[in-house]
Amino acid sequence: MQKISDISAFNSFYKQLFNKLLLTTALVVAISLSYVLFASIDVTHPFLSYIIVVLAFVKTFFIVRLAFIQLSKIIGESHKLSHVLTVFGVLILLIVLSFTFDYHALYVTNVDSFKTSLTANSSFIRQFFEFLYFSLITFSSVGFGDIVPISVSGKIIVMLEVLLSFFVLVFGIANINRIHVDK
Repeated sequence: MQKISDISAFNSFYKQLFNKLLLTTALVVAISLSYVLFASIDVTHPFLSYIIVVLAFVKTFFIVRLAFIQLSKIIGESHKLSHVLTVFGVLILLIVLSFTFDYHALYVTNVDSFKTSLTANSSFIRQFFEFLYFSLITFSSVGFGDIVPISVSGKIIVMLEVLLSFFVLVFGIANINRIHVDK
C-alpha cells in the first residue's frame, strides 16, 4: 500500500512541475525559435542585437518569476531531496539552453559580437556547441576567457546569465532548510 502512495506522490510532483514549467518553457522556446528569423534575415541592422537583449530580459523575468513563485510552492510542498534536485536541474538546464540561443543569435547577426575560435564558415552545430560551452562556463562563473563578449549587447547578456546563476545559488541556499533526505 505504501508503494502505491509513493508512486502517486511521485506522479503528482512531476505533473505539478510540468504544469508550472509549461508557460516559461514555452516562452523560452518561442523566443529561441524566433532567432531563426534573425538568422534568415541577411541584414546587419544595429538594432537587431538590442532586440535580442530585450528578449533576453523578457526570458530572464519569466525564469525569475518561475523560480520565485512557482518553484517555491513546489519545494514548499515536497521536501524530498530528489524533487529539489530535479527542480534545480530543470531550472539550470532552462537557463543554460536559453542563453546558448541568445549568444548564438548574437553571433549570427554580428560575428564581431564575440572573440572566439569560430570561423565564418563554421557549421551550425559547431557554433551551437561553442555557445553551449560558453553558456555553461558563464553560468558556473569559471570564465576561461577563450570566448569573450566584445559588443555591448553580448556583455549585457553575459551579465544577465551571471546574475541568474547567483540568483539560483541564493534561491538554493534559501531553500536548503526545507530539504529532507529519505533513508
